[in-house]
Amino acid sequence: MKRLTLILTALLISTFILAGCSDDKDETKESDNNVVNEENNDGKDNEDDSDKSASEITTEDQLDLTLGDTGKFDTTLGTYEMTVESAELLEELDGEESQFDYLILINLSIKNTSDHDLDVEDLMYSMEVTEMIDGSGFSDQSHVFESVEELTGVIKPGEEISGQFISDIYESDEYYFRERSGNVAAGGSNQVIWTIPADEAK
Repeated sequence: MKRLTLILTALLISTFILAGCSDDKDETKESDNNVVNEENNDGKDNEDDSDKSASEITTEDQLDLTLGDTGKFDTTLGTYEMTVESAELLEELDGEESQFDYLILINLSIKNTSDHDLDVEDLMYSMEVTEMIDGSGFSDQSHVFESVEELTGVIKPGEEISGQFISDIYESDEYYFRERSGNVAAGGSNQVIWTIPADEAK
């Protein structure tokens, strides 16, 4: 009888121990699942944040602007307005001759219409000038010339700054100042193009 009681007691103790271990495992699994779910939710939150930060381009292209006109840019960097005030064709500047036929010097201003700061150099990096509407363009070289008013720094919301863009260019009857076509093709901006007749670039 004693032996039977001992066996039953041992079985009961074993059962309690196994049940306890099982509960611990369930708690561990539940805890692990919570961690996984939290990580998944964090991932979704991060995805939502990145979706919010990717600007949707809604502003229409402006393809027929002329000197004095203001173009509206809607880009992944933010929104801003640019006014091309005047342009000038030069054979040389600061003792530097053009590598092609002319240097084209463009006077412009930029106004930040976003709700956050904009880096002007990023905006100017996306601009180019070309004599062929379907061809590639040339970027700003204002940092090379001492007398050119380079556009740099940060523009705060609502602020406006003025400066200059300069680049080598081939001789042509007209020139096009625009957002880089590659940036537009990649969905980084709407397209904005100014047509500058050679006889107005004086």
